[in-house]
Amino acid sequence: MDSGDIYQGTPHSNLTYGAALRAAYDEMGYDAVGLGNHEFDWDVTTYAADAEGTMAPYEIGEFKGDSDIPVLMSNLYYAGTDARVNFTQDYTIVDKAGYKVAIIGWADDYRADIKASKIAPYEIDDDMDELKELAADVKENEDADIIIILAHADPVPIADAMDPEVVDLVAGGHTHQRTNGTSEVTGIDYMQGYRYAYGYSTTEIKISPEGEVDVVTPTYVDTAYDKSLCENLYYKDGTNTALDPGVVKISQAAWDEVKDEMYEVLCTVDQSITGSCIDPENATTSIAGNWIADLMLAVTKDQKTIVAFTNRGGIRADLEIEDGKTTRDITVADIYTISPFGNRILTYTITGRQMAKQLENALTGLNPEIGIDGGYNDSNYGDQFSGITITYKVVDGGIKVTSIIADDGQYIDINDNTKTYNVCVNEYCATLEGSVFENLTPIVSMDDAPVDNLSTIDVLRERRDTIGLKMELDTTIHSMTIENKIQQIEETVKEYKGKTVTSADKEAIVRLATEIDALIASGSLSEEEMDTLRSVKSDVSEMLAKIVEEKNNSDNKDNAGNNNTGNQGDAKPSDKINGKGNGSVKTGDTNAVMPWMILLFVSGAGIIGAAEVSRKKQNK
Repeated sequence: MDSGDIYQGTPHSNLTYGAALRAAYDEMGYDAVGLGNHEFDWDVTTYAADAEGTMAPYEIGEFKGDSDIPVLMSNLYYAGTDARVNFTQDYTIVDKAGYKVAIIGWADDYRADIKASKIAPYEIDDDMDELKELAADVKENEDADIIIILAHADPVPIADAMDPEVVDLVAGGHTHQRTNGTSEVTGIDYMQGYRYAYGYSTTEIKISPEGEVDVVTPTYVDTAYDKSLCENLYYKDGTNTALDPGVVKISQAAWDEVKDEMYEVLCTVDQSITGSCIDPENATTSIAGNWIADLMLAVTKDQKTIVAFTNRGGIRADLEIEDGKTTRDITVADIYTISPFGNRILTYTITGRQMAKQLENALTGLNPEIGIDGGYNDSNYGDQFSGITITYKVVDGGIKVTSIIADDGQYIDINDNTKTYNVCVNEYCATLEGSVFENLTPIVSMDDAPVDNLSTIDVLRERRDTIGLKMELDTTIHSMTIENKIQQIEETVKEYKGKTVTSADKEAIVRLATEIDALIASGSLSEEEMDTLRSVKSDVSEMLAKIVEEKNNSDNKDNAGNNNTGNQGDAKPSDKINGKGNGSVKTGDTNAVMPWMILLFVSGAGIIGAAEVSRKKQNK
């Protein structure tokens, strides 16, 4: 038996829409399978089940068939009706050693884990009382000797809720947990075999001549560390005596069908692409998250997106550099491995306030009770993002975003509901209940929006053919507590003060000034933090003034040299400053703009200071 989520995990399955898996299950003679949420990733009635409630037909190489393996889920209905869907069965009866074993299918309400467009035609009724009643009816009407619940759900609460006089075993899934034991409430045994084919759970059911059922305590068999059990099933010679020869041939057929495309190299990196936090003390940012989000921005550049959101849960693998090597080729297979689900990338227009709200949703998994480093649970709202750097505070057990700075240096006002920005987000995050995007209309319709893994492959091919294979990875920490950010700013300013700043430092220091202004304007700082930032702002102002002075001195020297030509005597002051006689600033001449930026920055400090004095008087 398999409780569901059969098809995801490898490019062999994705590129053949699960045909190899259906053929393999048929070859192995499964008695029943459940319907997991990932069976909806493609067209569920084409690739997962058919109108007879059995696994869908398959064709892979020489293997072609239509299995009669039952697909079980007793609580899936057509939306808005009481009608059960026609592509799953409530239960099946199998004969084992002359005894009738009834296997009943059920699932938790996992609609939130399915792309909205795929689950829209269906509803899930997860009332366990209905399951309990169904089990009793099956035992009586079918005269079943053994009742097994096959559930795409945590088996423990189901075992706790069932009638021990009826149900003998609950086999679960979905939660990615290794769970085997006996209910302390009912005494019903349960089992679940972990995740990613790392292992499986097994048990033995004994029946006495009197009909008494004894389930031997389920146990977990770990295959992940037994190479004889978990070697890849495809070999260039198509043989492996330790494995079932029929399954090996099917796997080989799948390999032959996709290998040419799978091995295409898209880029080369000199750092592992992993989903682990770059710095656990600064929330969520991972190299894999940065990379995928950056690629999403590249895919939607024609839609003028500045921010991309994706969820950590959608990153399904690490692309690591092998021991002893310094680089790694990223192939088409790697893209399907790290991002297998085929989400649409949707672009929306939102305000600064909406952006802050989405980020607060995304960071809800930060657990202030046990600290940021280890207290993070995937929220799925889009905790991985690129295009911006943010700061936040833990407030009353929740998250408050305090500043957002775009990669181009612009300050995004978190309280503004007027100015808008184009952002992209994967379909799964966008359609979650409570998402900022839930009731918004994307710029491009769902049907026309790019598919994440397919469009990523195209973008990487274009990049490879234009600038080459080598690709630098973004290791920037894009989310940071306000306390850590202030500390970082202090350390950065200290470094600059310890050296002679030049015009080469201008861009970085201007961005630093923008970050300081954004934090001061957030209204979320303590008086001590405000004092710290005012102090470093003064230091930054001095640095910028020195850069301007350096530039002016350099310009004076140049002008002195030019005066020797005798061609500058008729020039007006406005000509020298602005490049034009009408006094307008020449577009793109950042050197000419810098003195004015300094004046604005310094005057801004005075304005903010005055505002603070006014606020204190009002408070008094």
